[in-house]
Amino acid sequence: MRGTWVEGKSGMVKIVLHKFAVPDERFCEKILEIINDCYDSLPARAVEIVDLYVFDKASTMNAFLNEEKRRFGIKTAPFDSSFFATHDAWLGTPRIMVSHDGMAVLPEMVRIGGLHHEVGHTVLHGSLEYYSFPFPELLLRLEKEGVVSRQIAVNILYLASIAVKDYEVTRLLYENGYVEDQVAFNKYLLETSEEDCEAWNLAKQDNAARLLVLVSLLKPACCAAPLLKDGRHGEEIAECIDRSMGFLPKKLSVRLPRILNTASEFGGNTHENVDRFLRKVIEELA
Repeated sequence: MRGTWVEGKSGMVKIVLHKFAVPDERFCEKILEIINDCYDSLPARAVEIVDLYVFDKASTMNAFLNEEKRRFGIKTAPFDSSFFATHDAWLGTPRIMVSHDGMAVLPEMVRIGGLHHEVGHTVLHGSLEYYSFPFPELLLRLEKEGVVSRQIAVNILYLASIAVKDYEVTRLLYENGYVEDQVAFNKYLLETSEEDCEAWNLAKQDNAARLLVLVSLLKPACCAAPLLKDGRHGEEIAECIDRSMGFLPKKLSVRLPRILNTASEFGGNTHENVDRFLRKVIEELA
């Protein structure tokens, strides 16, 4: 474990580096450089210490996270697919985790945009309150009415909270001049996978499962939404969002944008934003 102190206009941030069988020392140095520069460019926030975990493989990173969740009794919905970078604050300190093999196969601008995205989460969502949301009354009502099970409702809340937090991060980065990297990163997120199409085909005949899949599809769209207002890239992002949902029935092509438009009304309170987003999701889709 190695600590690196960084002093810039954002204040003093201590980054504690934890390496897990990483073969390339220069890789770690580059990650630190990108993260440090981003902290220096963002407005002053109460970020004093960040743990940076660098793994050789995404599979090792996921195994580490799953073991932690088991050991500490952390319960999250089963949507944490393998990714090249992630974040949390479950242990009380904001953490960023990256994998060497996951990043190695990506274009440089996507890698940089993803790292900036995780920094944004530590700035905006660096405490436990942003990872534990009270069960809302509107989801409780759907459960009582037999529309969804408790587990489906919990998963919907989890996905909605991620969608909102991702929107807030992209908004923060965009407002502070991070445009090209966030465009590249979000275009990557919006690429439709075979898993997305298969999930929809399996779920479309079941009301509860369909609702869950649709909320999961809104997640990358919400992340990209702040870029829609960009004069240079807004139209391109809108086309990417449309393509990411292109396999859905036409009737949903009207409802999903209405939900996405709700994000433009988000203020500075994450919990209120999640509540607003969920209400629109239920209004349009339940």
